[in-house]
Amino acid sequence: MTLNEVLRFVDDVVFDKTGKHLDSLQEAILRATWQGEKYSKVAQQYHCTKFHVGNVASNLWQLISQELKEKIHKSNFRAAMERYQVSNVSSIFNFGQSNYVKGNINLCTDNTHSPETKQKLPTTQTANKNNTPLPKLDLRDAPDIKKTFYDRSTELTTLKTWIVKHRCRLIAVSGISGIGKSTIIRHLIPEIESNFDYIIWRTLRTSPPLNVTLKNLIEIISNVTEINLSNNTDGQLSLLVEKLRDMRCLIILDDLQQILSSGQLIGNYKPAYENYGNLFKIIGELPHNSCLILNSWEPPLEVFSFTDNDSAVHLFQLTGLTEKVAREMLKNQGLSDEEKWQELINFYQSNPQWLKLVGQTIKNLLGGSVAQYLSYQPLFLCRELTNIFQQHFQRLSELEKQIIFLLSEQPKSVSVSQILEKSQLSSPELFQTLLSLERRSLIDKITEEKEISFGVKAIFKHYIKNYRVRT
Repeated sequence: MTLNEVLRFVDDVVFDKTGKHLDSLQEAILRATWQGEKYSKVAQQYHCTKFHVGNVASNLWQLISQELKEKIHKSNFRAAMERYQVSNVSSIFNFGQSNYVKGNINLCTDNTHSPETKQKLPTTQTANKNNTPLPKLDLRDAPDIKKTFYDRSTELTTLKTWIVKHRCRLIAVSGISGIGKSTIIRHLIPEIESNFDYIIWRTLRTSPPLNVTLKNLIEIISNVTEINLSNNTDGQLSLLVEKLRDMRCLIILDDLQQILSSGQLIGNYKPAYENYGNLFKIIGELPHNSCLILNSWEPPLEVFSFTDNDSAVHLFQLTGLTEKVAREMLKNQGLSDEEKWQELINFYQSNPQWLKLVGQTIKNLLGGSVAQYLSYQPLFLCRELTNIFQQHFQRLSELEKQIIFLLSEQPKSVSVSQILEKSQLSSPELFQTLLSLERRSLIDKITEEKEISFGVKAIFKHYIKNYRVRT
């Protein structure tokens, strides 16, 4: 019997009795036991206590004991599994050769007897999908599911694959305001909720200190209303990781940009919030069974430290709606002059919130005529939009503002060498600044014939020019 056969067998046993598959810690315990290694090695690998590993192992042995109808423990596990295989193979041959499966351990021969004469091995049953226990939900900070949800099937499929199939531990969903980050994540939850024990949505809009956030998460996962924890964040982080190993949790931290600094390049934390970086680094690095989704205008720098394509950490930088979906949105708003819609969509970057706002403006002031709206130059931006752009602009560092102003003056996109020529920045300063602006979704990177050039997004360029006039 091979180790992989044993893992498949135990996975079926555990799923049959608990409705859950083996988690990474349970699998590590089985591997170590099969190979004669100590629990302490597993505890070191998973950054948890030997006592915790022993408790998890004890529960495993109990489930396997019930299946094999004998007392199983660490010292006799391998021998018991090998006896199990031998005894069942012998039983099969006593009744003639056949083809049996138990826990995906294949005992295969030829079919020489009818099904009635075969000895039936005990089989594990796959739980009915409809009977899968629903997770405990705490979505008090989550937005309502919108009745009108324009197609984002590609984005939903990508996120679902990362979470369910690849079992990603940390995902940062970033993008400019109004692009639909929260809406997509909210619509994702019903599609993946059966894979989790807990789903928790928390906003960082009020900038809670890390120890407050950790305490709240631990209380919810522990299913207690008040827990006596020290304010030591290292201890709280260690406890949370153990909880995330014991159970499969989906945690969404929304409005992450509220704990990041304004006036600096992307990803720097406000004073006293740097320890959030430790949380994200630990969640991304250490093995566990859960997933943390960060929803933010801009991603934290920790996300970029995981560069391996097979990493359990991903950045999902959300862009606008497809042209087809954006046109459907304008149609539903009752706008006219369909031949002009593409120009409107391009200018507003297919951003659903921005298209909604401009659509309302065109409807209210111009009876829905897109052509008439586009004929008035400079284009009118409603107060709601200028407030949004002002918030993004105020977050920029002085170097970013310098490059934004420079790019806004150019009639078309320009190369790095051209920007260096026109600016007073060193190449390292420029590279850092361009990376930061791109990660903020404020500039476009255009590749033509192996040459890369940069330009400010059309609507933000329009805002910048008006901003400079006003100031």
